[in-house]
Amino acid sequence: MTEKPDKKRDAPVSYRPPVDLAGEFRRRVEQSGLSANAYITRAIFNAPIPRSARKPPVEKQMLAHLLGRSAAIRDALDNATRVAGDDPRTAEAAKAAYAELKIIAVALMKMMERTP
Repeated sequence: MTEKPDKKRDAPVSYRPPVDLAGEFRRRVEQSGLSANAYITRAIFNAPIPRSARKPPVEKQMLAHLLGRSAAIRDALDNATRVAGDDPRTAEAAKAAYAELKIIAVALMKMMERTP
């Protein structure tokens, strides 16, 4: 039988906050959106997080909702442009509004860690 080299992982370093600070610690970790390990690493070493931070599902749902609402605004803007006809001022205003909506949509997609 061939011998396998011992490839055990190092023992984890654990942290147990004092009882009077445990609630505060959990609250700060939750607010940061990071895992406890990533939060401690950042706090101690001020190092970048190795993976993307967790996003609470509620936050992603809100971002998706806002993205949907921006699409609804774009649709309403399309309808208003059709009703207004060929007025050059309306066309210019609509063009500017479309550009702003695109910026908003790209930002929302980036926040949801998706490509536009």
